[in-house]
Amino acid sequence: MTSITTGQRLPLCQQNQGTVLTLTAHVDHADVDISLFALDADRKMKDDAYLTFFNQPLSPGNEIRMTQEGGSVTFQVDLDRLPDWIARLVLSATSDSQPIGRMTRGDVHLSVPGQGEFTQSLTPGGQELALMLTEIYRHQGAWRVAAVEQGFNGGMAALVQYFGGEVAGDASPGAAAPVPSPAPAAPSASKIDLRKQQVATVLKNAGIEHVKARVMVVMDASGSMRPLYARGSVQDTLERLIPVALRLDDNNSMEFWFYADSFAQVGDLDEDSVHGVVGNEMPQKRGVTPAVRNIGGGNNEPPVMHDVLRVHRAASREDQQAGEAVMPTLVLFITDGGIGSASKKIEKIIKESAHEALFWQFLGLGKSNYGILAHLDTLQGRVIDNSGFFTVDNIDSVPDEQLYNQLLSEFAEWWKKWQTLPAAARQPAPPAPSAQRKVVLKKNASVDIRKAAQITITLSWTGQGDLDLYALYVLKDGTVGKVYYRDKGSAHTAPYITLSGDSRKAGKETATIHQPDRLAHVVFAAYSAVENGIGSFASYQPITTFTDDLGQEVSTPVRGRNHFSFWVALSAIDLTGEKARISHVERYSSFGTERSPLLHPSGRLEMNKGPVEFKTR
Repeated sequence: MTSITTGQRLPLCQQNQGTVLTLTAHVDHADVDISLFALDADRKMKDDAYLTFFNQPLSPGNEIRMTQEGGSVTFQVDLDRLPDWIARLVLSATSDSQPIGRMTRGDVHLSVPGQGEFTQSLTPGGQELALMLTEIYRHQGAWRVAAVEQGFNGGMAALVQYFGGEVAGDASPGAAAPVPSPAPAAPSASKIDLRKQQVATVLKNAGIEHVKARVMVVMDASGSMRPLYARGSVQDTLERLIPVALRLDDNNSMEFWFYADSFAQVGDLDEDSVHGVVGNEMPQKRGVTPAVRNIGGGNNEPPVMHDVLRVHRAASREDQQAGEAVMPTLVLFITDGGIGSASKKIEKIIKESAHEALFWQFLGLGKSNYGILAHLDTLQGRVIDNSGFFTVDNIDSVPDEQLYNQLLSEFAEWWKKWQTLPAAARQPAPPAPSAQRKVVLKKNASVDIRKAAQITITLSWTGQGDLDLYALYVLKDGTVGKVYYRDKGSAHTAPYITLSGDSRKAGKETATIHQPDRLAHVVFAAYSAVENGIGSFASYQPITTFTDDLGQEVSTPVRGRNHFSFWVALSAIDLTGEKARISHVERYSSFGTERSPLLHPSGRLEMNKGPVEFKTR
């Protein structure tokens, strides 16, 4: 086996020898796509049907075949059957959420029958979202290989455009009309699933496995945190906290703040939108929301603590007015210390909030000055101990199970004790719900209604921007597709859904399901046009409303405060049973990505996995 290093070029074989080479890339990375670009002599894409990637695994003549197994992606290339215009094949790795340089390991393996095998080791590091790895190219009647490993600013869409291709609003290059899809293979347990199981075990052992709570996270963004951001520890920590929200939070998300001299509330993070929200840059530079750029670099905890209490109290008042039971709030406050003169103010805030259904769990990173936090166990003058604190020298080396135990054990004990406080400190149980034809769903809630002959779905929003309604569907025969502004559907033939039109300003867009019995699943999503700017959902407050000819009405308003996504999957309707089940979804795309949601034939929804959408005017 021959090792090739960056910049090195080696001969592979002569042309017209019937050679079929095998090219395999393995990149250990949280969110990576491997693609093979076919370019002409001018390094341009003459035909985007010869871009081979996850959504287009075969070239038109089957000269290139892509397969994926585990973390490896393999391309088999019949060199002599390639069109004459193809002068170069470029193997690339791209991500929509985080730099390719964050891979833990990567290599490219090339096998040429009769000529030997070649291996190229990839080097972690760099901030680019795309990396051109290896080139196979024609030269004087022969095929040669070059180890490139060249970074490129931008993800998949930007790389396509760089090579002269077009990224349409319709789909990824070469996308075809919807066709029946085979049933997907049973997925293996992912890292997030394993972590959810660990959190579930911790909650069960603590005796609160059935408790639902609001999860809020506050992250230190002071200057001393820079090394932790740079090496990706903060991003990794947020991804490790998401399973806590998935198991504990009533909305399966966590409300999130950055703080330094001042603070910025970023909005809700869930298992999709958390990816790439930090990366390995300080948030003041990354600018996930405009307000983050102006929070300074010092330490000032009291203002963000007051804002956390403001959000908690507003949510508690809503619950009380709705007659719902008290729901506890868990605040995970992460800091590397540097707390000095603010200690007395922090102490006052903790004491004054002790009677509320809120627990402060502080996590210290390193061995710095934590002021009052180091003495919370002995803090006097509280009706109940409502805070916890522990430190870790290196959070990256703390096993998940240990981290979850430390984050949740004191919260569990506090909640059990809080419920024994005098009745005056507790809210009454909610009244039994009354039967009604108009229903407003909370996040992740569902309702079964009678299946009408026709169902209308209206997306409405405030503000002056442009939102687009997408209906991602699965027919009873397994066909998948979408109805949107470029394909407004059909009432009497598949997909039996129509879209009213494309509203270019504030207002509404309407979709109609004309034959519900022909459909299995439909997910309704909203796309915020690029010209609206990042973070428009928080201000537009989109809502989908289901109405039908039976007089039933179900609304699914946005409950979260997302300030950085281009996509939100709002609601879903399951038509596989005797009744129609409508569900509140509200799942957001990752920071900066325009990849659409992907609906599988089984009805399973994945964010950040569909085609890239660019809406041009």
